[in-house]
Amino acid sequence: MKELEKLSCRRRVALLCDYLDGELPAASRRLVAAHRRSCLPCAQVLASLERTVRALKGLRGDAKPPAASRRTLKTALARAARPRR
Repeated sequence: MKELEKLSCRRRVALLCDYLDGELPAASRRLVAAHRRSCLPCAQVLASLERTVRALKGLRGDAKPPAASRRTLKTALARAARPRR
């Protein structure tokens, strides 16, 4: 939990998919939610992701993104969250 508190906004973005999917442990979820309330840029990114998810769910009631697409997105977000050298 302490590690999550120290994450930069850039690194927290990688957690947003897990946050939206309800896959974070409760303590981590609370920290992301608190950060969302106090950081406008992160709140805007999360709101955009939420709108995207709602729009995609509206396309087909039972359609889910392919597992490969989800893995690709998670990999891209994780890469974006890594500190630059």
